[in-house]
Amino acid sequence: MGVSDRFAVDRRGLCRKAFKEVFGVGSLTLIFHGIIFSLNPRRFKGLYSNPEVIPLLSHSTTAAIRYGYGLRPGDTEPQDADAMVKQLADAAQQTPLFPLEGVEARRQAVADYFAVRKTIEDRKKAGFADGEVNKALNKDVANRFNADVSARIAQATLSPFGFHERLATFWLNHFTVSADKNIESKLLVPLFEAEAIRPHLGGHFSTLLKEVSLHPAMIVFLDQAQSIGPNSKAGLKRKDGGSNENFAREVMELHTLGVGTGYTQTDVRQLSLLLTGITFDRTAVAAGYDANRAEPGRFNVLGKTYTRSVEPFLNAVAVLEDLAKDERTMRHISRQLYAHFIAETVDDSAVNAMVAAWKQGDGYLPDVYRVMLQSREAWSQPGQKYKLPFDYVVSTLRAVGATKDDIMGEDATPHGRIVMPVVDLVPDKNPEKNNNSPMMQPQMADAAKPAQLPNQAPKQPLGRQAANVISSLGQPIWRPSDAAGFSDKSDHWFSASQMSQRIQWVRRLTNQMTGQAGGATEDPRQFVKLVLADYARDDTIRVVTQAPNRKSGLMMTLVSPEFNRR
Repeated sequence: MGVSDRFAVDRRGLCRKAFKEVFGVGSLTLIFHGIIFSLNPRRFKGLYSNPEVIPLLSHSTTAAIRYGYGLRPGDTEPQDADAMVKQLADAAQQTPLFPLEGVEARRQAVADYFAVRKTIEDRKKAGFADGEVNKALNKDVANRFNADVSARIAQATLSPFGFHERLATFWLNHFTVSADKNIESKLLVPLFEAEAIRPHLGGHFSTLLKEVSLHPAMIVFLDQAQSIGPNSKAGLKRKDGGSNENFAREVMELHTLGVGTGYTQTDVRQLSLLLTGITFDRTAVAAGYDANRAEPGRFNVLGKTYTRSVEPFLNAVAVLEDLAKDERTMRHISRQLYAHFIAETVDDSAVNAMVAAWKQGDGYLPDVYRVMLQSREAWSQPGQKYKLPFDYVVSTLRAVGATKDDIMGEDATPHGRIVMPVVDLVPDKNPEKNNNSPMMQPQMADAAKPAQLPNQAPKQPLGRQAANVISSLGQPIWRPSDAAGFSDKSDHWFSASQMSQRIQWVRRLTNQMTGQAGGATEDPRQFVKLVLADYARDDTIRVVTQAPNRKSGLMMTLVSPEFNRR
């Protein structure tokens, strides 16, 4: 037996073990082969093996599953491409659930964070210890971030605008930033999505590109604030100065033109010099401009010459607009959209039509989306893509009718302003007077409360649980490991561990939701029709109908081949 054969056996063994733990031996044989079949993208030929009997799904089902986060009992799905595109304008009028305190208050929180951090640094210079106060401040930021993560899950789960939500996730992954960059990024990244991506994904691409490129989260993530022109006033005074090519390279390679499309290292170098001067204004919480760091002179990027302007950002805006209008950018992003939403084998004729719409509308994205949705393959061949972890977990929450309170719980309570943590910064000179204890630190406050017995501990909100599962499955929210973002390839996410964890998540979810309001209270025979509609195959309906009990039937629906694919 070869290595690949042994791996296949081990993989099936792990899945078989997970099924046995959840469903028992009897029901295992009914669905095991169907689940394994749904897993392997390399072997996948479609959910329907006979091309002559592939059903033409209703547009509402396809809209929900392929272009949204799945069916949610009680929601009305769009019936055609025009209705889906109309969602963009409607969704733009809604305020996202994150940042929890709102965009303006979050901007204030970022400014407060830097002000507090400066105070801590000043006090350290004066001889005060900074360890505990830093821990308290970092914990405050971490708590805000975790609440925002739950809100991000709730937003995708509860929004009636599924296509808009999926587009937000697509563009967030395209213009990658990460909350793992540093502490302040945990405040900046949710703000980035809320104010740079969501309001502009239904407008012109050039506007979207400029907004994300000049947002503090992107400037911090790609180290642009450290970029200094070697011949600038600041650069001439420093031995270690120099332009940072990260920003320029990612703008060309990932955000616009695409890999291997004819630009050179010289183009990257020239663009990096042109972009010097752009910094992060921590007080305004916006892109800043420092003329002393800006490289003087002329810059040749992709055959066009740009002369350094005294007006801040003028050069950056000009080159970003030119990149947005480049046909290579149009083709690169059109292919990515098609591969993300429809199939990884991209139809060139559909991409050509999207590029034509891009040119005609001067990069007006709804026109590009509409042409994609009107392509021949947009509403056929169901199940071409394996759901990524975030997609899958959110679709399970929608299916069981999870509410905002289920998902967020106490995380829905807004935070106040960030202030200097109250901790003992110097040794206590009178320990007896204060019962031998220092001033209570914020992160220790709960220790003074009566202890809860293990069986009295409240259940963690579903959002926290879901975030942990999504992270363990390899797609932590707002935390990609590099500038390329998370892979969109189905085979990247195929593993026995992936399926085993999905099964365990579904068991936990149905156990928690059964008996509450929502889809999870339904009879399995009704549930499968509610959450899969005409997407459900006869085999799946039969297996669910034969389930030994209600919970098993609900779980079988949520781990079925159809539910794992879109």
